[in-house]
Amino acid sequence: MTDPAEVYPLILRDGRWWLPYGPEADAERLAAVFASDCQVVFLWPEGGSFAFDVTDDGAEVVRLDYGAWKPLGQVALSPWQEAAYRLVQDAIDSM
Repeated sequence: MTDPAEVYPLILRDGRWWLPYGPEADAERLAAVFASDCQVVFLWPEGGSFAFDVTDDGAEVVRLDYGAWKPLGQVALSPWQEAAYRLVQDAIDSM
């Protein structure tokens, strides 16, 4: 994993994810954040977090609730975390 220069906390509001500086975090904007070697952390309003990264070996890893990084296949995602992961995948596909 690379150490990102900056971490963007995404906040869920009105059923959509928002970047800290205001615009909605759609796939295109999220891809731009990833392209600038930054990381995002999805923050659930009722507590909890979801972060995604790719290791230097190309393995997808996630960090839930600020815990340790774990391979994606070894964790159970809640419905909101699955939705966040789909947005991450859409962003990666648009890069």
